[in-house]
Amino acid sequence: MANYTGSKCICCGKRFTDEDDIVVCPDCGTPYHRSCYVENGKCINSELHDKNIGWMPDAPAEEVTVTQASEVKRCIRCGAENDPSLRYCEQCGTPLVNMGAPRPFNDEADGTQKSDTDPINTTIPGINITPVRLNQDSDIGGVKLGDLARYVGPNPLGFLPSFIKFGKTDRKLSVNFFAFLWPELYFMYRKMRKVGIIVAVLMAALNLPAMIEYLCSGEYGIKINFGINVKSENFRMLQQAAYYIRVTLGILAGLFANYIYYRQAKKDITKIYHESEDEDRTVINYRIMNKGGISYADMLLGLMIYMMCLTGALVLLGKIL
Repeated sequence: MANYTGSKCICCGKRFTDEDDIVVCPDCGTPYHRSCYVENGKCINSELHDKNIGWMPDAPAEEVTVTQASEVKRCIRCGAENDPSLRYCEQCGTPLVNMGAPRPFNDEADGTQKSDTDPINTTIPGINITPVRLNQDSDIGGVKLGDLARYVGPNPLGFLPSFIKFGKTDRKLSVNFFAFLWPELYFMYRKMRKVGIIVAVLMAALNLPAMIEYLCSGEYGIKINFGINVKSENFRMLQQAAYYIRVTLGILAGLFANYIYYRQAKKDITKIYHESEDEDRTVINYRIMNKGGISYADMLLGLMIYMMCLTGALVLLGKIL
């Protein structure tokens, strides 16, 4: 059974002791005093249910017993220590596989490195590489690595390596295929609303020449005459220019989307730090998760903005021409 001693009951705000009668939500893993759960009649941790993520312990660091790494399986997602016989993390349910792979929440090294073990070849002439171990409290550009993981929500391991690179180096490039293919949807999906709206409007404007040609040719089953010679050289040049600009914008989005997201995450988390200086850590965690994550509603809004701009431009051209 997981050790909940030191963590807080989100109902009464009291920390659990070894003598408390504790029950756990079967869906998200949030622990409660039995009396608190009975009083509410259900799990009230709706944030975790909405985001489909597991509860993470919030016990003070000094209260957590550290076990020898060889005797435990450390979860690559939440950092919880598990019995070697377990196949899934008791805290968040992540499969305990590939324990030898790089982990973002490793403990800080508590001793000197073994002289006969060199996981990274550091003997390349002119290159000096030092392995770095990180945990949830590691500073990445002024915010905690664990808070960045909470902000991302789904698929944190898909973003944290890039975030660490951005925070520890001056590099800004990474690859995001979703942002490359559908930039107007991706930014809205990740709650970067200002960037998403701007990109949606730009993409609608850049797709306008192609849409005019399709409608004039009747390929969609509807033929509309805008009074534009779509076969003229000037229109062809305009269409090609719009196409290349659209592709360039997609490439830039695919290369810089993760960095833009990292900057947005830092800004939002830092603001929460300043506004919640006197708040309990559990409250801060909830605010970070609520501020970040994903939004299908925003993605749908981005699609609607794109379609409205494109349709509005076509209607306006029809009236003018």
